[in-house]
Amino acid sequence: MTEPVSIRIAGISGQGNILAGLILSKALVYEGKWVIQTQSYTAQVRGDVSYCDVLFDDNPIDYPEAEYFDVACMMHQKAMDELYRSIKVNGVLLLDQTLVKNIPDFVRRITRKILFVPATEKAISSFNAPLVSNMIMVGVLAKVCNIVKLESLKRSLRDHIKRSLWEINLRALEMGYNMFEKQFKIKTERVWKRLAAGFE
Repeated sequence: MTEPVSIRIAGISGQGNILAGLILSKALVYEGKWVIQTQSYTAQVRGDVSYCDVLFDDNPIDYPEAEYFDVACMMHQKAMDELYRSIKVNGVLLLDQTLVKNIPDFVRRITRKILFVPATEKAISSFNAPLVSNMIMVGVLAKVCNIVKLESLKRSLRDHIKRSLWEINLRALEMGYNMFEKQFKIKTERVWKRLAAGFE
């Protein structure tokens, strides 16, 4: 029995955080993982908080939701302000530093695994397209948390992005994946495996 790795990608509607979660989920499926992806819109209008949750494991997943997350990717201050208590103790927090300026003291108390990513800044300066910041963040998340290979992300990208926009999104994804050498270890509880090991 294992506990799935839980990831939340959150921002505001119009930033592409739902698409980011879909691409990450499909890439994980391509690598043979069991995956559950859910999404939430607080309102169907641009500018309100929305998020995408991804759970994955090597084994079937018993319950399709998580309350707390091993990895939280916050793409906007509104999402940070509303959802920061969903981060696990010692969880990984990735922030788009262009749009997230304030981190609650609560977060700094529960984890030091915080990475500031100039996603929107790079999307504008390199591509003149702020919307591809979501692909930069997915690339960073996949690499620094050692979650999924770049080739699997590229394959998933082809499934979700129309041909005319594929190249710019691909370049943004590659930029994010190659932006940091730092890696964080995600702590997951392998409950029964650890117990079983104690009896061997």
